[in-house]
Amino acid sequence: MKNRRRTVGEFVLIVVGVFVALLLDTMMSGRHDGELRLEYLLRIEADINADKQAFEYRIEFFTAVQQFSEEFLNWMQSDAPADQSVLLAAFYAAEIWPYVARSSTYQDLQSTGNLRLIENIDLRTSLFRYHNENAMAGPGRSPVEEYREIIRGIIPSDVQAQIRKACPTTALDDLEPTGFPPCVLQDIDYEHLTALFEPLREDTSVQNILTYRHSQVGVMLRLFRQQVSFGDDVLAQIVN
Repeated sequence: MKNRRRTVGEFVLIVVGVFVALLLDTMMSGRHDGELRLEYLLRIEADINADKQAFEYRIEFFTAVQQFSEEFLNWMQSDAPADQSVLLAAFYAAEIWPYVARSSTYQDLQSTGNLRLIENIDLRTSLFRYHNENAMAGPGRSPVEEYREIIRGIIPSDVQAQIRKACPTTALDDLEPTGFPPCVLQDIDYEHLTALFEPLREDTSVQNILTYRHSQVGVMLRLFRQQVSFGDDVLAQIVN
C-alpha cells in the first residue's frame, strides 16, 4: 500500500511537472510570437510608408510628364516653330522613373508560415490585396521606351547635356529625377531644331507612339493612386 501511494505520488509529480513545463513552454512561445508579431507589424508599416512616399513622388512626377507629352503632341499637330518650351516638352515627355514596391516582409511571412501571426483577418485580407495588386501592376509602372529612344535620337547630345545641367533634369542614369523646369537654355539653334522635329509632324507613327505612351502614363497614375489607397487600408488595420 505504501509503495502504491509512493508510485501514485511520483506519477502525480511527473504529470504536474510535465504540465508546468508545457505551460511555461506555451507562455514562452506566446511571448516569442508576440514579439515576432510586433516586429513584423513594424516592418510592414515601414514598407507601406516607404511605398506610399515613393508612389506619391511618382504621381507628382508622371503628372508633369503627362502634361509635357500633351504639350508636345499639340505642337506636332500645329504649324508653330520649335522654341524652348517645345524642346523641353519633347525631352521631358520621354522621362522615366522605375520603381519596384517593397514585398520582402510579406514574402517572409508567407515563406516561413508566420502569416499565422497576423491574427486580424481584415489586416491579412488588406495585405493580400495590396501585394497582389503590386505584383499584377508592376509591369505597368514603367512606360514603353520607344518614344524615348526616338526623341533622344533626335535632340543633339550637346542640347541634352545642357538641359540636364541647366534645368536640372534627371540624374545621368535617368533613374533619379531631380527636378523639372523652369530653366533657361543658352545658344540653342531653334531653326535647326525645328528642322529636326519637322519630320515628326509628317510621321503619324511617332504621334501614335507618343499618344500610346501618354495613355500609359495615365494608367500608371491610376495604379499609383490605387496603391496609395490600398496602403492606407493596411496602415489603418495595423493601427486598429
